[in-house]
Amino acid sequence: MNAAHRRIAESVAVVAIPAVALLAGCARPPVPRTALDDAPARIVGAFFGLDHAMPEGSRLLCFGGAGEDGLPVTFSRRVRASELSERAFTVFTRAGVARRPRCATLAPADGPAKRHTVLLVGELGSEPDDPPVRVEITGSLPLDDGADARGLSAPVIPLADGPTLLLAFAHRSGELRSDCPASSAQILVVVWAGGVRPGPALDQEAHRRAYRVTTGAGEVTPFALGDVGDRDNYVHLCLDVAAKATSVAARAGVLVDPRGDANPETRVDVAGVAGARR
Repeated sequence: MNAAHRRIAESVAVVAIPAVALLAGCARPPVPRTALDDAPARIVGAFFGLDHAMPEGSRLLCFGGAGEDGLPVTFSRRVRASELSERAFTVFTRAGVARRPRCATLAPADGPAKRHTVLLVGELGSEPDDPPVRVEITGSLPLDDGADARGLSAPVIPLADGPTLLLAFAHRSGELRSDCPASSAQILVVVWAGGVRPGPALDQEAHRRAYRVTTGAGEVTPFALGDVGDRDNYVHLCLDVAAKATSVAARAGVLVDPRGDANPETRVDVAGVAGARR
């Protein structure tokens, strides 16, 4: 990633969106499926990430978006980038006012194995007088495998709340493009409600030790992390055991969102391989 791309990625990672280096013209392996792809689509989280605080650099992704609100919405299934439109989303404030985002974008989180999180940018409500409280998909929002998110809705996580785990899915080593060590037995991808980084005076080693993964062989801690340092909402947990992972938890107070709010104790179940028996 060159310096210009890094500045763009860091500026928009304020809420949730992963930075991905696009390799034009390179063939990509198919995206590994998980049980999430066989289940009905749902919104797993909508996070009021920034209130009138989108950074100046965000104008590269959303013209006029600097200084507006940022609200990432995360789905259990991947969004089809070519058919994404801000017109599909309606945000309702506490007073019942319906707001439409200025932009809805996956960038720079448009890597084929990501695309769960859509960043809404615009005037979506104001803390504390009339914050956004609910997101509805009121237009067509095509997802992978022919699904459509139209009709889905979810409450908005308040601005002051810290980031929580929303999704986790496992892949065998080699199935997923990752910077986890080649010796990894499996890679557990976790998706947070918003962009995360280690809190003050903490580092990625503290971040690694914060996770507890329950597997068929007992509770383990990842021996390494991948996809970190970009302040996005995706992290790869590199595991040295092949036993099926069933849940993952993170200790409170280790990671912070772009506003500096620390994560609470948080846990999420792990989606298995598509078609696998439980």
